[in-house]
Amino acid sequence: MRVSSEIQYQQSLLNIQSNYAKLTTLQNQISSGSKLQSASDGPTAMAQVMQNNVQDADFTNDLGMIQDATGKLQSSVDTLTNVQDLLTSVKNLALQANNVTTPGTTNATLATQVNSDLNQLLQYANQTLPDGTYLFGGTASTKVPFSVAATDSSGQPTKIVYNGSQQNSEEIVSQTVSATTQLSGKEVFQSSSRAATVYTGATGAAAGTGTDSASGQGTLIVSHLLTTYAGGSGVSAGSSSAASDTVIGPAGANSLVVNDTSGTGTSGTVSLNGGPAVPFTNLDANLAVTGPAGEVAYVNTTAISPGFDGSVSMTATGSLSTDGGATTTPIDFSGNQIVTNSSTGSITNVNSSNIRQAGTDQVDYQGTSDLFQTLIALRDTIANTQGLSATDRSTLLQQQIADIDRSTNNVANVVGSQSVQSQSLSNFKDQITQLQLDLNQSTSNLQSTDTASAIVDLQQQMNLYQASLQVATQINSMTLMNFMGTGTL
Repeated sequence: MRVSSEIQYQQSLLNIQSNYAKLTTLQNQISSGSKLQSASDGPTAMAQVMQNNVQDADFTNDLGMIQDATGKLQSSVDTLTNVQDLLTSVKNLALQANNVTTPGTTNATLATQVNSDLNQLLQYANQTLPDGTYLFGGTASTKVPFSVAATDSSGQPTKIVYNGSQQNSEEIVSQTVSATTQLSGKEVFQSSSRAATVYTGATGAAAGTGTDSASGQGTLIVSHLLTTYAGGSGVSAGSSSAASDTVIGPAGANSLVVNDTSGTGTSGTVSLNGGPAVPFTNLDANLAVTGPAGEVAYVNTTAISPGFDGSVSMTATGSLSTDGGATTTPIDFSGNQIVTNSSTGSITNVNSSNIRQAGTDQVDYQGTSDLFQTLIALRDTIANTQGLSATDRSTLLQQQIADIDRSTNNVANVVGSQSVQSQSLSNFKDQITQLQLDLNQSTSNLQSTDTASAIVDLQQQMNLYQASLQVATQINSMTLMNFMGTGTL
């Protein structure tokens, strides 16, 4: 095939353009540091770089989510650590109240300090995060978790309720990892694990065999209804018996000993359950007789049988109430009676078989108290607003200290769980960070120019470019005589 001068000329131009383009590409690679200026520079490498960039964005998003979740977990741990310190302080106050020996310290002072700690606890429970959501509201994180529902005449809280969610808030930090960041306040500050119900008082009531649904602390009111006496002695209930008797028990559980010392029923002595003998006359229509445990029966001795000397069986009925007397349950003296609180619907199972006198018992549904109920009850017990005896007050304080210990353990378990999650996220963060570094190194290897190699290639390409220019110059300088001399015409 004949090669014309035109073909030579066009080929030289193509060579110049190709070499110049390669020269420009190498210059751009060296100056920019990237050898992938366009997809044509390395289609396979460019595709990998794009895929790496998508993965890098995912890693960056995961690290942001991890940082956010870790911050929330740390806030939870810090707040609950403060709660633990507060509970230690409250326990010390309870111990002092049970044995006040510090000069200048009074029960009123200690109760005031407990009330102050109660208010501080409320602040901790309503802790907010930087985004304005509540740390212990669970999935209802925009609602104030705890609020004061009732106060006493002094403005002190008597009831604090939970308004948040029962479910914990889970935060997704990657496709495979999540963290429980905003806990339900119920899990942290409320019931943990139910234990045996404990009664403090002198009525004789005890825990029944059923499972209670009531929680925290409550009161059981044991009321007297009617006292009757076996026949033969002539004794009967006094005029104040129904309203003022405190003796309670099934037939034969209590007894009245009547001794007609006059022989005519006009005078003598009566005693209740072996208690002190009380003189009577046939003019006493409402004589108070007290038993050894403080139980009282009002009797009518106006018609004592002449010469009677002996024991008289008594039957004294009563009722039970856990809602302040709003509803009552007749005592049947069995091993298990169900008493329902009409206000809350909660159930208390009472062993009434040994109830022997009316009164009010403090009921501690152990293991179910939330921290607020515990501190409210402790404050009132220290101040002895219930009017308890020293022994009963001490017993109740010990039970409340046990409740504080249980709550402290519960908070400690939550802190431990949050700390473990925080450490797991920290480890996961390290893994993601290392994967991202490796990915970035891979991307850099695909993109970055090998400067030393590129400079060598640039020099070679420069030589080729200059050579192509020289060839083109020679082709352009040919004349007709060149062709004639070579015989190409």
